[in-house]
This record gives sequence, structure tokens and C-alpha cells, in this order.
Amino acid sequence: MKAEDILFSIPFPVAITDGEGRIVNVNQKFEILVNRSLKYLKGRKLSSFFRRAPEIDRKVTEAFQRLVEVLGFRDGQFFLNFAPFFVSSEVKGVIVVIQPAPESPFEKDILAFLKGLSHEVRNPLSGIKGAAKCLRELRTYDEELISVLLEETERIERLLERVVKSFDFSVLNLEETNVHKVIQSVVKLFESELKRSGVNVVYNFDPSLPEILLDRDRITQAFMNIFKNAIEAVSDSPKKEIRIETGYAIHPSGFIFMRVRDSGVGMSEEELSNLFLPFYTTKERGSGLGAFITNEIVKRHGGEIKVKSEKGKGTEVTVLLPMKRRDGEGTDSRR
Repeated sequence: MKAEDILFSIPFPVAITDGEGRIVNVNQKFEILVNRSLKYLKGRKLSSFFRRAPEIDRKVTEAFQRLVEVLGFRDGQFFLNFAPFFVSSEVKGVIVVIQPAPESPFEKDILAFLKGLSHEVRNPLSGIKGAAKCLRELRTYDEELISVLLEETERIERLLERVVKSFDFSVLNLEETNVHKVIQSVVKLFESELKRSGVNVVYNFDPSLPEILLDRDRITQAFMNIFKNAIEAVSDSPKKEIRIETGYAIHPSGFIFMRVRDSGVGMSEEELSNLFLPFYTTKERGSGLGAFITNEIVKRHGGEIKVKSEKGKGTEVTVLLPMKRRDGEGTDSRR
């Protein structure tokens, strides 16, 4: 089978460029997308056919020079995915796959947007409230709790600042992040609630995990949603235990995982199948946006969430995150 046959069979517009972003080859779907023939396209800059030309040029350069995948870069109605193009183990250019961008419910309904904002502000506020209660009970100065209060307050400020600037929850500000510190900071926020409810948290960390490029605030949001759900799930369970595990994923390779397993009420098949749908909730006061937002955050990092649950036996949530950099639209590449 020839490479051209494979290119032709891919169900999305695809372009292959050299290291400077000049088009070398495209499939028929790309020709249809830009309404130009391969003969016309050859040698022209890929970026010239899209709105965010300078940024697309930078993504091509990054994929070619650093040998990394850059996934989910948004340009108008499309997501562009960049990856090094190898011939006989030697990088010859960049392959770019274009996919239609799904409509965001936040773009279609301002009420949904406001509900999402309210949901995301409420979580750190819950942490601040819990830490404040702890301080009141201790009646002494606790530097770690004070730091948590300040960090969560600053996180709200950053969230609101981001909303005011762009109304876009998908922007990632990547930095080298230790996932164990993220987990421990979230658990610390719920320390008061865990003691009051008698919930036991068991850790099984792999200390050899490297720091990886993540948006710390967004991953904290995601893990907080998962951990809070676990606490609620075990609140009426005779065995109140939450196990948190980290490690290297076997399949898919190149990923690390964070896993939260609770001994709570579990979910039915219907609840599990609808878990990530926006506005779906079985809670009286739930917005139905927590799991949806968490899933979107993980996907924007190039990751995946896997959930196993059985009614009456508990739930296991595994977050898979790539060790290689996979950034998307609006990514700030500061390290």
C-alpha cells in the first residue's frame, strides 16, 4: 500500500508540510476544504489558508524541531493537530490533520456559561471554607492552612480574570507540574470535611513519576471535582474509604495515571453512560457540569478519563495524562 493511498483514505483533511510549513502533499479532502488543487497548493504556506497564521507557523516549527505532537489547536471552526512526519526514522516534515471543532454549549447558551462559572468558583470557595473552619477549631496559627487559603483565593482571581479577558475555559497555561502535589493540595482542602465524616484516604503513589507539562489550575479543578464526588459517594456508605493511586500507564504507553477509587454507592449503567453529558445530574443541587468540565479539561491536555462503577460497590476514576507535551488552542508555552 502506497503512502498516497493511506493519505487518501484518512476521513479528515490532511496536509504534509516541510519544516518551514510549506505544503508538500495533501489529500482530496484538504483540496475540497480550501477549494484549491494540489498543483496550486504545493510550495505555499499552510498557514496562509487559516486565520491564525503566525501561531500555526509556530506550531509547525515546534512539532518539527522538538518532535512533539501539538493537539487541538483551534482556528475558527477547526481543530488542527500537528505531528512530526517521519520517513525511515528521519523527520522530514510535519503532518497536519484538520478536524471540525464541536460546538461548545457555553458558546450557544450564556446561562450554561454562567452555571459553569458558578460551579468552578464554588469549588475553591468550599476549600477556603473548609480551611477556615479548621483554623477556627485549631485556634492556633497554621502556616500550611493559611497558604491553602491564599492559593485558592488567588485561583479564583485568576479564573475570573481569564473569564473577563476571553470567556474561554479552554486556554491552557502549561508549566512543569508534580501531580502528587496537586493531589495533596486538593486533599488538604477537604481535611476538615474528611475528619468530620470519618472518611479514610489511602495513598499509593509512584515516587518515580516525572513532572509533566500541565495547567496546574485546570488540573486542580479537575481533580477537585473527582475527589469531591468521591467524598459525597462514601458519605452514606458503611465503609468510608477513598484510595488514590498514581503510576505509569501500560496502555496507552507514554501516559501517567491518577486513579481515585471509592467504596461508595456506585452508579447504574444509565448514570455511567450519561456521566459526561452537560447538565446531567442525579443530585438535587447539582448543576450537571462538574464531570463535563472535568472531562473537557483532561481532553484539552491530550488525556482521557476512564470510569468503572457498579451500583452498591463503588466507583473508580482513572485520569490518563500524556508525558509528552500535547498543547491546544491558546496554550501559553512558558515553562
